[in-house]
Amino acid sequence: MNSMKNFIFAIFILIILAAIGAVIYNWSSLAGLWQGKEILVGDIGATPSTALRQQKTSEPLSSGATIESTPSYQKPAENAIIKFPIFNYHHIRPMPRMASSTISDRAFTVSPEGLEAHLRYFKDNGYQVVSVYNLLDYFDTGRPLPPKAVAITFDDGYYGQYQWAYPLLKKYGMTATFFIIVSNVGKPNVLTWAEIKAMSDGGMVIGSHALSHPHLSALDDEQLRKELVDSKTILEEKIGRRVNLLSYPAGDYDERVIQFTKDAGYQAAMGVYKIINQSPKYRYSIRRFHADDWLESVTEKLAGY
Repeated sequence: MNSMKNFIFAIFILIILAAIGAVIYNWSSLAGLWQGKEILVGDIGATPSTALRQQKTSEPLSSGATIESTPSYQKPAENAIIKFPIFNYHHIRPMPRMASSTISDRAFTVSPEGLEAHLRYFKDNGYQVVSVYNLLDYFDTGRPLPPKAVAITFDDGYYGQYQWAYPLLKKYGMTATFFIIVSNVGKPNVLTWAEIKAMSDGGMVIGSHALSHPHLSALDDEQLRKELVDSKTILEEKIGRRVNLLSYPAGDYDERVIQFTKDAGYQAAMGVYKIINQSPKYRYSIRRFHADDWLESVTEKLAGY
C-alpha cells in the first residue's frame, strides 16, 4: 500500500516538474522574440502576443541576393536634345462639306474615324501615348521617357473634343492635354465647364489657351498679364486642379510673352514647329505637329522614330 502511494506521489512530482519546465521554456522563447525588437501595439488593449504578430520583421538576404535601389538620373544639360513627337488637333467632327466650308476649316478638322485611325496606329505599332508632364519630368530630373513615347494635345476647346475625342482616348487607354479658350466656354459648339471638369476628372490634362485667343505678342503688359493670369485662375477654380500648361494662341509668342508666362506660374508652354526634337532650353516653346485627317500626317512624322 505504501509503495503504491510512493509511486503515485513520484508521478505527481514528475508532472509538476514537467509543467514548470514548459513554463520556463516558453517564457525564455518569448523573451528572445522581444529582445532587440520594438513591439508595436496597434490598438488599445492589444496583448504582447498580438503585437508581435503585427510587427513586420525583415529577413536576411539569401546568398547572392542584391538590394534593389531607386535608379538615379542625371538632369540633362539645358541644350540637350530628345526626340518626342507631340501631335496637335483642333476640330474633331465629321468632315465639313466641300461646298459649305473653307480649305482652312477642313484643314483644322479631323473626323472621328480619322482620329481613331491615328490612335489605333499608335497602339498597333508600339507607340506609347503619354502626358506632356513626362517630358517635363525628363527636363527636371533626367528620368527617361518610355520607348516610342508620343503625346496628344487639343487646342480651342471645341465640343467635338468631348463628344468624339474623349471617348476614343478612353477606349484606347490614352491621355491628352486640352487647351481651353476660357472666354469661349459654353458658347455654341464649345465645351461647357461641366464637360471640361468631367474630362479633367477622367484623367485628361487641362491647360490654358489664354482668355480670348489673341496674338499675345501684340498686347500691352496689362492685357498680356490678364490673358495669362485670369485664364489660369478661372480654369483652376472650375476644375479644382492646378493648371500648369499654356498653348500660345496661333503659336504667337516672343521673349516678353515667355517671361510673362513664367511669371504667371506656368511650368511650360506649347508652340508649333514641324520637328520632333525637344530640349529643356525650349520648355516655353515646346514643339508640336499639326495633325490632319490623313493618317500620313501622323505616320510621316514618326518615320524612323
